[in-house]
Amino acid sequence: MAKLKVKGTVIKCTIATVLTAIGQITEFSHSGAESETFDATTIDTSGAGKEYSQTGYTEGGTFDFSMFYDVDLAAHQALTDLLTTPADMVYNITFTDATPTTSAFTGAGITFGFTGAMNDGLKADVSIKLTGLLGYST
Repeated sequence: MAKLKVKGTVIKCTIATVLTAIGQITEFSHSGAESETFDATTIDTSGAGKEYSQTGYTEGGTFDFSMFYDVDLAAHQALTDLLTTPADMVYNITFTDATPTTSAFTGAGITFGFTGAMNDGLKADVSIKLTGLLGYST
């Protein structure tokens, strides 16, 4: 069983049909996908437990990351362009396993904010709302 290092992971976004490394990312996370359910409990349910059933849908969650923000980098500009001109964008994450494995997803919306501090570099936090699911390796 391997423990994958994060160093060397590459996260890309699509710029004019070309997947381009976003660069300067310091951390990332996927909020997690969730199989959607509904409360199927009825008044004649036996026992005290509530019953749930599947709807057949799965919520894709968000993909979030922090980075050193460079206003001149093309990939950083592509992210902020999504705020003024919303559009779906294809992303992928290439992990450091022996294969290496790539997981792709499409983002439907974005949240972007930046911070600056006297004793640190200019940083940005990005949250991408997935449309559909992350391309899991199965």
